[in-house]
Amino acid sequence: MKTFESTNPAQTQALAKKLADLATVGLVITLNGDLGAGKTTFTKGFAQALGVSDRVKSPTFNILNTYESGRLPLYHFDAYRLEESGAADQGFEDYLGTDGVTLIEWPQFMADLLPNDRLVMTFERTGNGADERLITVKGLGKAAAIEEALV
Repeated sequence: MKTFESTNPAQTQALAKKLADLATVGLVITLNGDLGAGKTTFTKGFAQALGVSDRVKSPTFNILNTYESGRLPLYHFDAYRLEESGAADQGFEDYLGTDGVTLIEWPQFMADLLPNDRLVMTFERTGNGADERLITVKGLGKAAAIEEALV
């Protein structure tokens, strides 16, 4: 597991760029953290680094936003609204580990669909300042190579 400190949104997005540069087809990244912890800020930086030209926002009401204008398709889930219903039988598995990169906010509500090979990221406010975060990255299975390559 690797840990990074971020003192502002630009640093969070710089980490996102590093990961986007390492991203390959089929990568799944889960984004864990409380509301306002930096998950969507990370996603915006990741999308920008992939070359996505569309406006990126959290898909809270849609659950899934797709962006196909970058070097890889980007599938951005916000599973928060699946807390009660779950993700089974909704077709979401069609986006996991396929032709692009999948980012999932609130992945605990899609736990049954998560692949064994994935990056697990956790965003925590440190309490030292409004924008200060501790971000951990852990690669599981084949995604361990991406964690290792991340500097």
